[in-house]
Amino acid sequence: MFWALLALGTAFFEAVKDTLSKRQLVLGDEYLLAWSYCAFGLPLTGLYLWWDGIPSIGDDFIWALFFGVGLNMVAITLYMRAIKASDLSLTLPMLTFTPLFMLGTSPLILGEFPDLRGATGMILIIAGAYGMHLGRKSRGLLAPIRALWDEPGPRIMLLVAFLWSFTANLDKVGVTNSSPAFWLFCFFIAMSLGLLPVTLLKSHRPWQQLRRNFKALFLVGLFGALALVLQMWAITLTLAAYVVSIKRMSVVFGVFFGHFVFGEKDLGRRVACAALMVAGVALISMN
Repeated sequence: MFWALLALGTAFFEAVKDTLSKRQLVLGDEYLLAWSYCAFGLPLTGLYLWWDGIPSIGDDFIWALFFGVGLNMVAITLYMRAIKASDLSLTLPMLTFTPLFMLGTSPLILGEFPDLRGATGMILIIAGAYGMHLGRKSRGLLAPIRALWDEPGPRIMLLVAFLWSFTANLDKVGVTNSSPAFWLFCFFIAMSLGLLPVTLLKSHRPWQQLRRNFKALFLVGLFGALALVLQMWAITLTLAAYVVSIKRMSVVFGVFFGHFVFGEKDLGRRVACAALMVAGVALISMN
């Protein structure tokens, strides 16, 4: 049960990071934000590593880091672009499809597959997120699917969800071949170095943006790192797909933040859909 609390903590801090990112994208661009998320996560993960110590490194660590960083560089940049393009309440629910994709990628990479109760909980979470789309510009059961053509944000975020179904499994490979602290510290260093030239080439006056919005960008990195520390701890205790499923409860927190911070509408229906997701979390937590 402790792992479920860690995963819920991950969901909360992920939602805080999303809200701060959305606000920051009004003032800047996705490239600097993606780099800041990684670079400003380094102090916290560095302290975590100092406290935890250097572990022994397994044979699969290097390839997991190489492919994990490569896929995440693409995914994080697309992620920031998606939340800039559309409402949080439209884009974030698409991430809930990551656990669905993981039903295919987890057996392939980790040899993990949820039992019937866990799989049912995952489906309830996905169904709740799907229902959050209903009642938008178009009506009917297929409205979320049509929204993929109407809105750029959900379309981009669905691709991110697919990419993260691979990286979430690579995270577990990296953690089990080192430690949560060492994996995260190496991950943030590699991501920061990899995204730096992209940011310098693509971002408009990045150093001016950084000086002007340093506090907000630092908070994005801090809360993002907090979310990942809890996530890596949790995946050492249970199936990666279960942790990522509960992590997608960030959608619920994000809906409330989107309503109260940005004035996004249609809160009542989304709260009802959130109840489905909570039921799914309860089922998964029983494992």
